[in-house]
Amino acid sequence: FFFAMSAPLRFDGQVALVTGAGRGLGREHALLLASRGCRVIVNDLGGAYDGTGPGARVADEVVALIRAGGGEAVANYDSVEDGPAIVGACLAAYGRLDIVVNNAGILTPQTWDSLTRDAWARTLDVNLTAVFSVMKAAWPVLVRQRYGRVVCVASPAVFGAGVAAYAASKAALIGLAASLQFEAKKLKMDIKVNTVIPQAGTRMIEDFAKDVAEMQAKQGKKVTHRPAPPEAMQLMSPAKCSAMVAWLCHRDCPHQATIHEAGAGYFAQLTWARSAPLFVTEAEGVVSAPLPEHVRDGRDTLADFAGGDMPKSGDGSMGGPDALTRVVEHLRKSKL
Repeated sequence: FFFAMSAPLRFDGQVALVTGAGRGLGREHALLLASRGCRVIVNDLGGAYDGTGPGARVADEVVALIRAGGGEAVANYDSVEDGPAIVGACLAAYGRLDIVVNNAGILTPQTWDSLTRDAWARTLDVNLTAVFSVMKAAWPVLVRQRYGRVVCVASPAVFGAGVAAYAASKAALIGLAASLQFEAKKLKMDIKVNTVIPQAGTRMIEDFAKDVAEMQAKQGKKVTHRPAPPEAMQLMSPAKCSAMVAWLCHRDCPHQATIHEAGAGYFAQLTWARSAPLFVTEAEGVVSAPLPEHVRDGRDTLADFAGGDMPKSGDGSMGGPDALTRVVEHLRKSKL
């Protein structure tokens, strides 16, 4: 069907921090927010996709584009590992902070066979611990305002990929976002925290594919990573993900602790799914600890998602009702 556009979503008077905004996804997020009236802190340290190499002032290019279009923006070159410095720069420039888009990340080219502890630690430091650093600095600002919108940018790698460190760091953001949402819920404030899983053709993906292909060739292995053709890269433009990010950043957005996919004009919401419950209790004639055979023989029940439910995130229930509550209720019903 065709969309009948309603009133445009604006961000006038608001300030957004977009990390890793010099290139790729972050660049497009910053440009879109600025085009809708938001003042933007364009944070980017520069450097290669794996976090190495000398820094390039790519943030300046994005700021120039925003200003050329009549928008307001300032560049920031601090490492995302220094959250207080970045948030301090936001407040120094504009005196407030309404939106945080945690987009910055690195992708080391080591696949599982060659992954080192150093590469693992470096990836988690930038992709996860740095988000902690930024949010620890930004959170008091949002709380003082009793308002904020936060978007954490994850990756399809959360479903499993050949880059274990990257996948682990991005999957952890989902739990961090849900926990931040619970903190906001306890405070009863209009702070919304959500996660986006973008699918886009970016410099990171292209350079990663080239480096892995070179590594495989040097090791005499079959080359499995090749750059995508130009037409595919065009279809997967990073700009086609930014609408979802902008919506999750908007004042009218009601979503809390959600996970959304975005890419190539495709959008979807993901959720947790729990199967129908398999009970192995005294109601089933088992008074001791369940046996492995009970689980094996109940696998059809564990594959029945139509009879299950969808756990919620961000409400502090940790996916509840918990196992004890469910078993007690099951035993009560079995005696009726």
